Amino acid sequence: MYDKDFSVIIPHRDSVSLLAKLFASIPVSEKIEVILVDNSPIPVSREMIGVNRDYQLLYSAPERGAGGARNVGIEHAHGKWLIFADADDYFTEDAFDTFLSMKDTKAEIVFTCMGGAYIDTGERASRGDIYTRMVKDYLAGKKSEMSLRLGFSSPCCKMISHDLVRREHIQFDEVKASNDVYFSLLTGYYAKTIEAIDKISYIATVSRGTLTQRRDLSVVESRFRVKLRYNQFVKNHGYPNHQKSIMNQVRQIVGFGPRVWLHFGWLLIQYRQNPLIGWHNWKRTWTKVVKQENKDKRYRVK
Repeated sequence: MYDKDFSVIIPHRDSVSLLAKLFASIPVSEKIEVILVDNSPIPVSREMIGVNRDYQLLYSAPERGAGGARNVGIEHAHGKWLIFADADDYFTEDAFDTFLSMKDTKAEIVFTCMGGAYIDTGERASRGDIYTRMVKDYLAGKKSEMSLRLGFSSPCCKMISHDLVRREHIQFDEVKASNDVYFSLLTGYYAKTIEAIDKISYIATVSRGTLTQRRDLSVVESRFRVKLRYNQFVKNHGYPNHQKSIMNQVRQIVGFGPRVWLHFGWLLIQYRQNPLIGWHNWKRTWTKVVKQENKDKRYRVK
């Protein structure tokens, strides 16, 4: 059914200069296909990309965002396993050795660990630490399997069965931000079996202007809505203890004024969301988030 072992799917938007490092981290092999889906307002060409290797260059409408680009990539994928990467990130030197060692597993998702780096200095960043801790805690018996399945909200540093995605008709949300959270939730929930490896396969970078560093209202609201849908799903499927705190989004809307506060309050009512979920961890979480945001403030845009 599949004539490739792996399909590496990369959404791209206005970051041509960063692609060379990502492409260089993917081995050239007839069993690995690379699919770059551009959703830039001004489409890029192969000449602009300047990478000398075989890859598919596809396009999606800019308004569909990274989620739409990923969905286009899935539609054109021929690999048994789907592997996702962002255009400004890259794989570790031995990542595909790890993937190849697991290509015949019966599991439908293989979780690995994630590292982080500041894109301009190469200095270590903590962006991937939360996912690495999930894997390590699961393997050590400190966290349940469902904690890993439901909580690992990035599609990166995973091998995801193409059959799983097709069988359950799972797609990425085509939203402004957090397009990957619900996809990761559904694949984690519906996978028949999973495995995890205590090995860093992927480096997520911190750079100026990326969605992870934006705090404008449309981005904050998109993340808020996705988190409410996530909480609604896990609650309705018998895992209410896995609901996520909305504290960070509430903190981010403080400066937008009463009209925005009322709008977000109405969304809480619509989704029947308890705004106090995770309240006992708020002080610790707030301190940690503020500390990290202060460290990364030079990369932030509004």
